Amino acid sequence: MKPALEPYPQPVRRAALVIALLLALGIAWLSMVPGSTVPGPMISDKIRHFGAYATLAIPVAMWFGPGRFAAVLVLTAYGAGLELAQGLLSATRQASVFDAGANALGAYAGYLL
Repeated sequence: MKPALEPYPQPVRRAALVIALLLALGIAWLSMVPGSTVPGPMISDKIRHFGAYATLAIPVAMWFGPGRFAAVLVLTAYGAGLELAQGLLSATRQASVFDAGANALGAYAGYLL
């Protein structure tokens, strides 16, 4: 029989929540500002999405504790929502299902860490 996963201590969970909120705000801001003119292959954009959501998933999973797979679902919805917002609210950005996929894969990778 597997031992039950213990949640992180409350101070650690609070710190994880603050870090997660700051990262989420940063990701939202970067997602909605006018597009970058930095040259580079399109794949690099997906790597940035993957890395951002993998990084965000770590404190979110710590905050969720033992039921942390829910963190992947929450972050997948968050990433899809930001992509939708780009398509609906931004004149210079467009929604991308591939970006949303990279966000979801990054969230899952961060959860696995």
